[in-house]
Amino acid sequence: MRRPEALADFLDDRADWTFGYGRGPKVHDCARFVSAGHAFVTGYDPVKALGATWSSELGAARVLRRRGGLAKAVGSVMTAIAATMAQRGDIGMTQDGALVLIEGETIAGLDERGLYRLPRSALCDAWTSG
Repeated sequence: MRRPEALADFLDDRADWTFGYGRGPKVHDCARFVSAGHAFVTGYDPVKALGATWSSELGAARVLRRRGGLAKAVGSVMTAIAATMAQRGDIGMTQDGALVLIEGETIAGLDERGLYRLPRSALCDAWTSG
C-alpha cells in the first residue's frame, strides 16, 4: 500500500545522513537512499530486488557495469514512466545522472554535500513499482 505522506518523515530522518558506499550508520549512496525512500513509501525495495551488494565505490561500479549502467539497472527492477507521471516516493534520474526521490514539485537526493533538493524540472527519467 502506497503511503505518499510518509516520504516527509523519511526525508526528515535522513537529513543528517552522509553520502558513502559503506554500510556504516547514517550512510547511504544515491541508490540505497532512493531505494530506502521508495520502500518507506511503497514497501518495495529496488536494491533488494536487484539482488546485488556492494560496500565501496568500486563495488558499486562493478554492479552497474554488469547491469548495463545505472538507468538499465533501475529499469530492470522497476517500471519506467514519464517523468511528468511520477508520484511522491517514485525514483527519478536527473539530467546529470543522479538518482533522486520525487517529492512533488521538488526532488530530493543525497550526495557528498548531503541531502539536497532540486526543482522537478531537473528530472529526465522516472520509475515506479507495481
